[in-house]
Amino acid sequence: MKNAEIRETFYSYFIKHTHHKVLSAPLVPAKDPTLLFTNAGMNQFKGVFLREETREYNRAVSIQKCMRISGKHNDFDEVGKSDFHHTFFEMLGNFSFGDYFKEKAIEFGWELLTEYYHFKPERLWVTVFQEDDEAFRIWEEKIGVPAHKIMRMGEKDNFWQMGETGPCGPCSEIHYDRGEAFGPETFSDENKRYIEVWNLVFMQYDKDEKGKLNPLPAPSIDTGMGMERLTALLQGVNSNYQTDLFRPLIEYTAELASATIDPDTTDPTHRVALNVVADHIRALCFLISDGILPANDGRGYVLRRILRRAAKHGKALDFTSAFLHQVSSKVVEVMKDFYPELEYNRDFISEVILAEEERFNNTLLNGLKRFEELLARALEQEEKIIPGSELFKLSDTYGFPLDFARDLAMEKDVGIDYQGFQAELKQQRERSRISLAAKQKATKALENIETYATAFTGYSSLEKDAVLLAIYIDGKEVPEIRENQEGVLVFDKTPFYAESGGQVGDTGVGKNDTAFFNIVDTRKAAAGGSGASLHSVQVKKGTLRPGDEVSLTVDAGKRKNTAVHHSSTHLLHAALREVLGLHVKQAGSYVGPDKLRFDFTHFKPLTREELREVEFIVNRKVRENISIKTEDVKYEEAIDRGAIAIFEEKYSDVVRMLSMGDFSKELCGGTHLEATGEIGFFKITGESSISAGVRRIEAVAGDAGYAYVRENLERFNDIMSHFKQKQDHIVSYLVHLDRQLKEKEKQLKKKQKLEKSDRIDISKIISEGSEINRVHTVAAFVDNMDRKQLSALADEVKHKTGGIAVLFSNLNGKSAIVVSIAKSLIPGLDAGEIVKEIAARVKGSGGGRPDFAQAGGEPVKNFLKFKPQVVDIITKHVQ
Repeated sequence: MKNAEIRETFYSYFIKHTHHKVLSAPLVPAKDPTLLFTNAGMNQFKGVFLREETREYNRAVSIQKCMRISGKHNDFDEVGKSDFHHTFFEMLGNFSFGDYFKEKAIEFGWELLTEYYHFKPERLWVTVFQEDDEAFRIWEEKIGVPAHKIMRMGEKDNFWQMGETGPCGPCSEIHYDRGEAFGPETFSDENKRYIEVWNLVFMQYDKDEKGKLNPLPAPSIDTGMGMERLTALLQGVNSNYQTDLFRPLIEYTAELASATIDPDTTDPTHRVALNVVADHIRALCFLISDGILPANDGRGYVLRRILRRAAKHGKALDFTSAFLHQVSSKVVEVMKDFYPELEYNRDFISEVILAEEERFNNTLLNGLKRFEELLARALEQEEKIIPGSELFKLSDTYGFPLDFARDLAMEKDVGIDYQGFQAELKQQRERSRISLAAKQKATKALENIETYATAFTGYSSLEKDAVLLAIYIDGKEVPEIRENQEGVLVFDKTPFYAESGGQVGDTGVGKNDTAFFNIVDTRKAAAGGSGASLHSVQVKKGTLRPGDEVSLTVDAGKRKNTAVHHSSTHLLHAALREVLGLHVKQAGSYVGPDKLRFDFTHFKPLTREELREVEFIVNRKVRENISIKTEDVKYEEAIDRGAIAIFEEKYSDVVRMLSMGDFSKELCGGTHLEATGEIGFFKITGESSISAGVRRIEAVAGDAGYAYVRENLERFNDIMSHFKQKQDHIVSYLVHLDRQLKEKEKQLKKKQKLEKSDRIDISKIISEGSEINRVHTVAAFVDNMDRKQLSALADEVKHKTGGIAVLFSNLNGKSAIVVSIAKSLIPGLDAGEIVKEIAARVKGSGGGRPDFAQAGGEPVKNFLKFKPQVVDIITKHVQ
């Protein structure tokens, strides 16, 4: 059974049983700081299970993109060695939210596996939680599984919980018996004969802070089945890597390899390398497609680690240059029918991977140089061990893999401090854990905030009467706020837009008969589940208490100018996708009354022509005065109609879709104009890079756009007036002026260099030389010379003596070393080898040609004491 048929069978079975088909959520969990990646099918339903949100359906089925790089069976460094575990995988799941429970879930699972996927019932074993007599009875009496094939397991294996508190319950796993060729008929986790196929979780308890299990009013079902493992079993192969999900990737990688690599190799190094590349390239493609890009922390750092591990294993396949971007095209071919976003982003994925792999290869070269320094230092010591702290720095800073370092060190009989490395790694993880804990703590900054909710009324009106619900000063809920105090107010309803989606919060005023206050900012409460809007206020008159009625009024001018920039941002996004391609995705934004800033995925600077075209398209759409419409529709319908969703945002079943004709459709909760013509004018003011694969455009529109152009024209007129040039000639005049200045600077530097050389007594330097094996050798120190000046001087000394010139200088806290050798002495001597040995004595490095080489290192503090070491090195080379 092909993988496409497996997916279709799964969906059609549960749809037939009235389950609502739900699309895969992105790999970035929506508004969940506890998760780095979506790692299970239930993640997108977490709010439903926690009763924080509702859906219009109570049965669901999904095939979810997942990432796991740690946890049970998911040691990142072991992926590729195991036949059944991965970084990226797909999880097939069916869910019940207070509808059916254990018996129906078990019946669905058994029927699908045995009657639709045609597993032989006698090959299936099941596990249940040791205290779950109900599940045991269903399996034995309703399904007919023999009692000896129903295994009672402990809490560690068969009791699932979402966190320390909250929904939890026993689970039941279905396992497949691969036969006696894989092990004895003794069921256990360690016995590779039995492969877990499906996990059925029965969420029936709510665990409180004391650990007590309280029955849930509406028990639910959460199931998960790994697509890759299921495919391996249905295709009759012994490893996930032999399935049609991975096999094309492995064959293509073997074909690309410069050495002859058999895709069916039994060589463990080649086999693991092929598996790692196949697994990791899938992860890279899906992560990048979902908007995650290489970075030095967070999700981007995980992506970088995955790519570097894949590239490192590519070395075992004799790849000497970047190759992963080529394999990415094969991932797209295999998966695009089910995940069309891969096809849309094909070129972008390839560009990101190529740039990052080339960067890693360069980093590896730099890391190798640093490692060689550490190795040389270790060889000089009695213990001959490279410190763990240095190895960690090498790995963390240079991306130099520990096993690379270990193998290279072993070749020189040098040990590595593995325990020290692990201690540094543990400290880094602890720092990350503390940082994550701080972020989680920040979500509960205001006490009891989760008990309040604010209805937003500001789409249709900028004024509203409201009731004050709560007052906060310095994070604490207080009974009142008085004149001249500052604090945060929560109302039952508000026309003030709370900062969200990049749009700044509204400002304005509030008042009643006895009080008046300025609202200087509006934000959403950070606490999970809270719908409160936080109004930062300065009380100018009177006292306010919960229960007071007030009149709220938004600053209309600021709101209008902000809407100009927000509507412009949507036009800009659509124009960028039209000019650059569909890989363009929003990666961040700022929308204010003064300007807009739009960050998007793209891997190279925009050309002047591309920027002009984008700007032209936006202004054309402004002139067309397209009506801007909003409508509330189901999320799936909006996506089907072509609406763009931001991958890190969490959307409810019903979403607000904003359309500008057929040109732009996005899910957006922000405030906008009624037609594009109200924008008036749009001008790009800057384009830059903010990180690898992410560009930024800054722009102004409306009144701010007019002011920008006016101010720049005034400056331009001032420049023309100052230089007494007309508009048609000013640019060429300034270019000509710039060239003249650069030429004069060049001449001045040349003159200064000659003057400095003239001040140096070359004959005195030559007189400091001596004969070494009949070769005139000059080793001298000249203070405050840069390398160019030192090189010119060394060449002059060499030409006058016909021998060897070794010159030193200190400048800006570092030493410069130059070795210049007369060509008549080559090939017997090599300046590059000599300078390396000298540089090592000052903890530096260098190299060059046989006749000329240079290096740098720590400053030479006492040349007279150091000179004998230099002479010894030269004597060794002059035979």
